Amino acid sequence: MNLNDYIAPLRKWWWLLVAATVIAAGASLAYSFTQPDVYQVRTTLMVGNSLNAANPNGGEYYLQQQLAGIYADIAYREPIRQAAMNALGLEFLPEYSVRAVPNTTLVEIVVNDTNPQRTMVVATELANQLVNRSPSLQGGDAGIQQFLEDQLTVVQGQIEETRNELEDLQAQVTKLTSARQIADMQSQIQTLQSRLSNLQSTYAALLSNTQGGATNALTVIEPAEIPTTPTGPNRMMIVILAAVVGLALAVVAAYAIEFFDDAVKSADEVKRILEIPVVGEVGDFPQGKDPWSYVLEEPRSPVAHAFRVLRTNLDLLDPDMPLRSFLITSAGISEGKSTISANLAVVLSQGDRKVICVDADFHRPMLHNAVSIDNEHGFSDVFKGSMSLQDVLVPWNAGKLKLIPAGPMPANPSELLESKKMEELLESLQSMADVVVLDGPPFFLSDASALSTKVDCVVLVVRPGYTRKDALRALKEEIKKLRLKNVVVVLNRVPRRESYYSKYYPYNYEKPSKSKA
Repeated sequence: MNLNDYIAPLRKWWWLLVAATVIAAGASLAYSFTQPDVYQVRTTLMVGNSLNAANPNGGEYYLQQQLAGIYADIAYREPIRQAAMNALGLEFLPEYSVRAVPNTTLVEIVVNDTNPQRTMVVATELANQLVNRSPSLQGGDAGIQQFLEDQLTVVQGQIEETRNELEDLQAQVTKLTSARQIADMQSQIQTLQSRLSNLQSTYAALLSNTQGGATNALTVIEPAEIPTTPTGPNRMMIVILAAVVGLALAVVAAYAIEFFDDAVKSADEVKRILEIPVVGEVGDFPQGKDPWSYVLEEPRSPVAHAFRVLRTNLDLLDPDMPLRSFLITSAGISEGKSTISANLAVVLSQGDRKVICVDADFHRPMLHNAVSIDNEHGFSDVFKGSMSLQDVLVPWNAGKLKLIPAGPMPANPSELLESKKMEELLESLQSMADVVVLDGPPFFLSDASALSTKVDCVVLVVRPGYTRKDALRALKEEIKKLRLKNVVVVLNRVPRRESYYSKYYPYNYEKPSKSKA
C-alpha cells in the first residue's frame, strides 16, 4: 500500500471528519457555558524562621523541610477539615490541595470554588487551623504537646512502615539464587536503610528542637485574597480537546468503515486482485445528461475523451492482429456495462470502422434505450429463425453504427449462447462489420462464460466503491478455468476527484442550458 491508499479514506469521508470535529467543538462549547465559573485562591505558610536567620543552620533547615511535608499531610486529616467546617459553619469544604513546595520550607494551600468569597475564607481558615496546631502562637504547653504528638505520630508511622519493608526484603534475599536478583534486592535494602536513617534523624531532631518552638513555628507569609478573575472553565482548551477527540474518533470511524467495506476502491486494488491490466477509467456522467448519447453530444468532455483513450488502448492490445469482437461484462449488476458498451461502440464507429453493437444480455436488456425503441424484436428472434440479422439491425449515429436489441427473453439463453449457431451468427456479424461489441450478462451467469470463449477480447467493467472484492476473486478463478487470454478491465463511474482525466479537464465545461418557454 502506498500513501494514497491511507489518505483515500480520509478524502472520501472528509465530510464525516469535518462534521465530527464541528459537532464535538460546538457541543463542548455549549456545555462549557452551562458550567459555573471557578475561582482559585492560594495562601502560603512558612515553617520555622530560617529565612530570617543571617546564617541558617543546615540541619535545622533540613528538619523544617521535613516538617513542611508533615504539615501538608496533617492538612488533609479529619480534625483539620472538621475544625475548618465548624469555624465557617459549612457542611462541606470545596476542593483544595496542600503541598510542601519542593526544596523549601513553604507549605502551599490552594482552594478552588465557584464562590470567590468562600474560596478566600476557606483558604484562610485552613491556614489558621494549621497555625493553631503549631507552636507559633505560643499557646501554652497543652497546645505544643498536641502539635508534637501529631507530628511525632506521622514520623513514627513512617519509621514503622519502613522497618516492615526492610524486614520483608531481608527475608526474601535469603531465598534468592540469582546473582542479579540478589544485587537488585540489596540495592532496594540500601535505599530503605537510608530512608530509615533519615526518618530516625528527623524524629530525634523533632524531639530535641521543638521545645523552643522556633523550628516548628508556622507563619502565613502570603495571605489569601478574594479572587476577581475566574480560572475556569478553560473554554478554549475544552473546545480544542473536544475537537481533537471528535476528529480522532471520526478518523477511526472512517478507517473502520473502509476496513469492513468489501468494495474495491482503486485501480491498484483491481490489478492486485485480478492480475490483469486496467485499460480505461471513465468518470461519472453529469447529472441530467443522457448517458446513451452523451459522447455524441459532448465530444470534448472528459468522459468522451476517456472513451477515446479506451478505444486506443484496446487497439494497442494486439497491433499485429486487430481485435474484432468484444464482450463487455461485469462481476455483478448495476456496474454500468451497458453504457460502457454503447459509448465504446460509438467511439469505435467514429473512424472508418463499421461497428455493430449487440445486446446479448437477455436477462436485463438495456441497449434498446440508446435508440429509443422498444425491445419487441431483436437478437433472440434471429436464434428462433423468425427474423434475420438484417431484419433486426437498427441504424444509429447516422448509419455509421448499427444496433441489435436483445429481443424477447428466450427460454434457454445459456444454451443459445453456447450453441454452434452463436458462433455462426458471430461470424456473420464480423462479415458485416469491422468490429462487433457484445453487451453480455454479468459474469456470474453462465451466459457470459459461454460468450467469453467466442470473442477476441473480454472487457470487465468494475465500479469503484461498488464492486465487491470477493466477486472479483471469484471472477479471477473463472477466468483461469476458462483459460481466457485477452481480458482487460475498465473502471466505470470513477469519482471525479480520483479520475485521472479530471486533473486536465474541468468538469464544469458544460454551458448552462437555456430555459424552455
